[in-house]
Amino acid sequence: MLGQTRYPRWTWLLVALLTLWVASCSVLDEIGDRPDPTGTPLVPRTATYGGRISVWLASPTGQPIAFDRTPGTPDPTLRGDVVAPVGTATAIWATFGAATQTAAAPPRQPNYQPGDCPLPSGRVPEPRPDTFAEFPTAIGTYLSDGGPTAVLESELRNWGAITDQGGVVQADTDITGDGIPEIIVNLFNPFLYNPELVLNPGQLLVYGCDSGGYRLLYQTPSSAGLALPVLHRVGDMNGDVKAELVFDIQSCSPSACQREGFVLTWNPITGVFEPLNNAPIFAENGRVGVVDIDSDGILELTASSNPTSDIASGPRRSVIDIWDWTGKNYVLAARQEDDARYRIHVLHDADALLRQQTWQSAIAQYRDIRDNGTYLSWTIPGEQQILRAFATYRLVTLYARLRDGRAETMLNNIVAENPEGTPGSVYAAMAQAFMDGFRSSNDVTAACQAAISVANTRPDALANLNAYGYANPAYSVNDLCPF
Repeated sequence: MLGQTRYPRWTWLLVALLTLWVASCSVLDEIGDRPDPTGTPLVPRTATYGGRISVWLASPTGQPIAFDRTPGTPDPTLRGDVVAPVGTATAIWATFGAATQTAAAPPRQPNYQPGDCPLPSGRVPEPRPDTFAEFPTAIGTYLSDGGPTAVLESELRNWGAITDQGGVVQADTDITGDGIPEIIVNLFNPFLYNPELVLNPGQLLVYGCDSGGYRLLYQTPSSAGLALPVLHRVGDMNGDVKAELVFDIQSCSPSACQREGFVLTWNPITGVFEPLNNAPIFAENGRVGVVDIDSDGILELTASSNPTSDIASGPRRSVIDIWDWTGKNYVLAARQEDDARYRIHVLHDADALLRQQTWQSAIAQYRDIRDNGTYLSWTIPGEQQILRAFATYRLVTLYARLRDGRAETMLNNIVAENPEGTPGSVYAAMAQAFMDGFRSSNDVTAACQAAISVANTRPDALANLNAYGYANPAYSVNDLCPF
């Protein structure tokens, strides 16, 4: 009976080895270190009661093998419904030996073989395609036929797609994690190229090996209004030991040009490039850069903008946006504005210091607005006198807040400089009301309410400050006296 059968000791050795072999197949590999699938089905981990199994049975020496039953038919005298492909002990031992050698063999290394790519050949590129839309296919066909990348770059120069102003063929970086470098082709549209133009259209193409050829993995949009992409980096950006693809594309309107930056990483699960930035990266009339600002080994992206100023926007400042890695994606971490050139921007900076209660720095800025005549003015009639008066009003309130006697001095100045009927007279009236309230109550909060009461009757108190377009802060009446 099956329960009484005694198997040779090497039978149990085989079972143990096979168990170890099955277990070794279940170890998860890491991205970038994955062997090719073998197509072998997984060995079931459990047996179903009442099912049928098939094992080798060795016939005892000298025992004849019965052939009087249909092959595969169980012996009715045995239990367990075992289907036994019968063989001799010698043949079975040889089979066990081969299985043992297979189980003891070292695990197979990742199958990153050059054979995944086409073999190099003396392939010569075809004549230049008739349209730029045919370039990606023509390049892919050439690479799949084993064409060398050095010859490809030379031919693209002959086609006018790579010039001294831009374009490249790069084939030395693995950006998909499969162990084989991809081929990046950045090329102009030669049918529209004009070296005298600010914007020359082009396209970025990424090819990867696939089934003995090359497949187009990624391409940027192709349009007459989109410039040749500027390739900033093909390499690790964030310390994840994977190469990222960083570039920007410029487009222009009649009034301004804008660059959009991209940080792409390969997703091996979906088989596509995905963005690492959590929002669009824009630089107006500026540029995109890659730099390690804080020297932490993680590269940041910078987007510097010099936006165009018009009547609708008002005067605008140059800014630098800094995009930093959070461990998950790139986010806008900081915005740095340049030194103010317009007087209204100096006032905005001083008011920001006031809100932060950085009193002495705010005082220095307000005094600068009073005394420095070199700042640029916008298109507001009487702007210099208006902003000078408002800065003096701020000094009155701040000196009073600090119990500094210069509050009275500043009050005398603003009243003398801004008589009724002049552009800044509203702020002289507010300063007078503030000091009258402060003298009677010795409380800056009560004094502020007196000044705001004047502002509520004088629309020009806010209109003067809110005449600078959508790109500048808007004031409310409570902003006029924040204590």
